[in-house]
Amino acid sequence: MINVQDLKIHYGDFVAVDNLSFSVKPGTVFGLIGPNGAGKTTTIKAIATLIEPTYGEIMLGETSALHQPEQARRMLGYMPDFPPVYDDLRVEEFCDLFAHAYGQSVVERKAMVEKALAQTELTAKRRELCKSLSRGMKQRALLAKTLVHDPSVMLLDEPGANLDPKARIDMRKLLRKLADEGKTILVSSHVLTELQDLCDEIGIMRNGKMVVSGSIEEITQRKQSSRTLEVELLEPSTQFPEFLEQWPTLSELKQTHESEPHFEISHSGNREEIPEILSQMIDHGMKVISFSTRKSKVEDLFLEIESGSSEFDQS
Repeated sequence: MINVQDLKIHYGDFVAVDNLSFSVKPGTVFGLIGPNGAGKTTTIKAIATLIEPTYGEIMLGETSALHQPEQARRMLGYMPDFPPVYDDLRVEEFCDLFAHAYGQSVVERKAMVEKALAQTELTAKRRELCKSLSRGMKQRALLAKTLVHDPSVMLLDEPGANLDPKARIDMRKLLRKLADEGKTILVSSHVLTELQDLCDEIGIMRNGKMVVSGSIEEITQRKQSSRTLEVELLEPSTQFPEFLEQWPTLSELKQTHESEPHFEISHSGNREEIPEILSQMIDHGMKVISFSTRKSKVEDLFLEIESGSSEFDQS
C-alpha cells in the first residue's frame, strides 16, 4: 500500500534521505526506527506530500504521491509529531473542522465525525473543550481528526510522545485495532517496546538510509545464525548437561536463576530441529515446565544500528 523507491531528499548540500526504499503491506503496521536525525520525519513528510523529494517515487497503491498529490491526500491521514489542538473548540467541533476541510457535506461530516469519535472512544467527551482534555485524550482527539475522511493510509509521527504508560497502551491498542480493520499504518516512535508489540514489520534508519527492514524475527535471523532457547525444569537434572553434549547445535548453557533450574541455551541449528530437542528432553525423563525461543528485543537491534554495526550495513 506504501511503496517508497530510491527516495532522496536534499536540503542544500545536506542529504536528509539517501536512496531510501521500503514498502508497507495493506492492513499492516510498519514502524520506522532510528536515532534523531536519521531522516524518519522527513520521510513521513515526503509521503504526506508536504516535502517534494529531490529524486525517487512514492506510490500509495496505484496513486503517485508526487504526480497525483491531491488524490494521494484523500487517501492519507497524517498526524505530525507536534500537532496543534485548538483549545477553544469542543472535541466534535475540532473533528468537524477537519472534515469540512476535506469538502464533506454537512450530512457526511456528521456521520464521519460520529464514526471517528466512536473509533477513538471519544463519544462521551464530544462536548468537552479540547483544552480540558488530558494529554492522552488530546492524542485521541488528534487521531480522531486524522480519521474523519476515512483514510486508507495513516502516517503517525511519534503518536505516543509524552503520554503516560496507560495512555500509551491505550494508543497502541487503538492503532492495532485500526490496522485489523484494514488501515495501513506507518508509525515513527522512540518508544521501542511499543513498536515491538504494535508493528508487523519495522525499518531501522541511520543517516538517511534504511539499514534493515522486515519482521523482528527476519531481522534477527539475518543478524545472527543462532537463537536463544529458554528452558525451565521442575527439578534439577544431572542428565541435562550430558544431554546437551549430544547436540552439536546446542552450546553456552547458562543458569539464569541460582535457586531454580532455569536455563538459557544457544542454538545454532534450524528451527525445524527445536521440537525434536524438546521431545528428546522429555524422553530422557526431564520434567520440562516451559520451553521457548526468546524473541530479540527491538532495543537490542536499535542499539546495534546506532553503534554503527557493520553487520547490518546493506549496499
